[in-house]
Amino acid sequence: MNRRLAIGVGAAAAVLAAGGGVAVLAWPDSAEPAFVAEAVTVLPPDPAAAPPEIETDLSTVDIAAQSGGGDVDVPERETKRFSLLGVTWSDPAAAPAGTIQVKTRSVAGTWSGWQDLERSDIGPDGAEAADSGRRGGTEPLWVGPSDGVAARIAGGATGLPAGLRLDLIDPGTKSGGQGGGEPVVDPSASTDPAPSAAPSSSSPSPAPSSSSPSPAASSSSPSPAASPSKTTASPAPASAPVRSATPAKTTTAAPVPTSTVPVKAQFPSYVNRAGWSADERIVKSIDVGTEVKALWVHHTATTNDYSCAESAAIVRSIQTYHVKSNGWSDIGYNYLLDKCGKLFEGRKGGVETPVVGAHTQGFNTNYAAIAVIGNFETAASNGTIEKVVGQVAAARLGKYGYNPTSSVTVTAGSTNGKYKAGAKVTLQRVSGHRDADATACPGKNLYARLAAIRALSVEQITGLALKPVTGGGKSGSTYYVKKTAGLSWSTTTATAKIARFEIYVDGRKVSSVANSARSASVGLAAGKHSVVVRGVHVSGSTAQAGATVVGDVTAPAWTAGMAVNLRTGTYSTTSVPVTLTLSAKDNAAFAGFTVSKPRAATLGASTKSWNVSVKPGTTAYTVTARDVAGNTKAAAIKRKVSLTAETSAKKTGAWTTVKKSSHLSGKALSASAKGRKLTWTFTGRTAALVFARTPKSGKVAVWVDGKKVSTLDLKAGSNQYRQAVWTRNLSNGKHKIMIEVLGTKGRPTVISDGLVYGN
Repeated sequence: MNRRLAIGVGAAAAVLAAGGGVAVLAWPDSAEPAFVAEAVTVLPPDPAAAPPEIETDLSTVDIAAQSGGGDVDVPERETKRFSLLGVTWSDPAAAPAGTIQVKTRSVAGTWSGWQDLERSDIGPDGAEAADSGRRGGTEPLWVGPSDGVAARIAGGATGLPAGLRLDLIDPGTKSGGQGGGEPVVDPSASTDPAPSAAPSSSSPSPAPSSSSPSPAASSSSPSPAASPSKTTASPAPASAPVRSATPAKTTTAAPVPTSTVPVKAQFPSYVNRAGWSADERIVKSIDVGTEVKALWVHHTATTNDYSCAESAAIVRSIQTYHVKSNGWSDIGYNYLLDKCGKLFEGRKGGVETPVVGAHTQGFNTNYAAIAVIGNFETAASNGTIEKVVGQVAAARLGKYGYNPTSSVTVTAGSTNGKYKAGAKVTLQRVSGHRDADATACPGKNLYARLAAIRALSVEQITGLALKPVTGGGKSGSTYYVKKTAGLSWSTTTATAKIARFEIYVDGRKVSSVANSARSASVGLAAGKHSVVVRGVHVSGSTAQAGATVVGDVTAPAWTAGMAVNLRTGTYSTTSVPVTLTLSAKDNAAFAGFTVSKPRAATLGASTKSWNVSVKPGTTAYTVTARDVAGNTKAAAIKRKVSLTAETSAKKTGAWTTVKKSSHLSGKALSASAKGRKLTWTFTGRTAALVFARTPKSGKVAVWVDGKKVSTLDLKAGSNQYRQAVWTRNLSNGKHKIMIEVLGTKGRPTVISDGLVYGN
């Protein structure tokens, strides 16, 4: 695997067979280095973290020197199932003196040959490095589903570090999985990135997405909720399209620009921590810096012999190894990327947050690291990998105002195999791990492509923004249309730099339009959809913008008939105040009502009633219920309002006729003696009692169909005529309403202007 170079601090050296050649490894044997602290904030552990959907399992096998001296040997033995293994020991500053080798038995019963393990050359700084639970260890090796192991350390019987053991990790499976750490995958997509993963080649072949919340989210960004096991979180909608897993050819490095203007690139789509089943229960405190001033490119050196369907299991296993075996706070890398271009969120804290990792000793705080899964000392890079790394670099560095092709002078925060704490060195902002430490990482083949990656990093679709969707309306953050959504967008990228725009519905490409296009229409079936506009740069990099759009062809339903009720207020022979009650609902999103009669009005979705004044007599009411998509359902009724003169009431006792134009019909009835009564009999469904009110008006009792229902005090600060101070909604039919003078002391007079009723 050949990660660490023979230029380190310290003396302990071993010669390991590596790919048919010989690699000389130098491992520091000095005490823990001093640390130059930078300001950080701390994210504490989550005490209420839920178990992951898929749980890993760690089992260990102790390693001890054989009594005959010489080699340390763990003979072939059966174990619990595992897919990733490494060797660890108690003191992180120590190391075995010999060559560490393992061989494994697959669940099919076949033993591998001996494979070398090398000491890990990544690690934390500061408080995380000083954690008492930290252990030294090798890099982990992915071997696939296995149930047997053997190990040896040639010539290592002397000077062995304490606590030497094999750490075997089973990445777990979903319920009903195949066992042995092999993830459950859709057989039809066994060679492709999982749905909703990061873009992975220049030839898109999107798969339907399933996501959590996200784009965003996660992150940031709108993201309809769904199963967390296949989640993306990104600035684009969670249903972001994915590309074919077939690795693209490497691109020829273009001349690297010299501009220092930041590239405002979009962070690519990625599988979030829930998507790869990170175990949040084991995560300790995480530090967060203030910026990202450089991106370190790593390789995991785990293996090249893996399918992209196994990538999530590899990431999950690495987290367990880094936390439970190495004793770190969480997985060390900020991001991981498989050979198919599927990007994974690494250390907890957010993909667009300057999370302090455990990846590049001395250069963890205010840096980010992306680790490509594989060993690129032997494997070739590909264009798919390089485009994603370039876009990550542009997005992370651009956020803090840095151009990914520029250089930066950095200071080592702690001593590593190449630099002492406090050393200053000027490097490219996109550099390999070997530029910061004594290591071969990220492998000679990937390292040789860094210039091409820097050139690609500035070739991005920038400023892609989706304008409001047309064809319907919007409620909250969701658009609603009948059958067709009108899309339009803008971008700050020059048209000549754009290859095309692609339209995706629920992760499936439905159309492609020219680079000059800035609009398109897309047909939608009924239901909720994620609609994405994806811009493809001539370099193959992408950006996307999207929205949640609901197709809806169902009209609202009236849940109850309209009703017209009399209300309190001033009445006249030309104007009566009424309330129109409304009730409708929609299967998707209700928008409100449009009234056309008795006068035009537009009412909102929460409207339950509408106040209006009408002329006495018969009035037509026409109202249309509408939903956000534009579907409508009309309803119409006619109601009659009748003014009943006071002379039509049956009188009990003496009442005096008062003539004055201010009264409802030019005259009213007045009484002061207690017990005087007026009774009206009518057929209708709503009624109002109308009075003249004065500073000396008294109280009156109201009876409906033989039952006393109210007592009214008619006193007012000034003279008020034709005032409906009492209304009642009734069942439609014949009713009797009576008023009774109560003879209020000092102000006994009651002046009735009559009864108004509606039917």
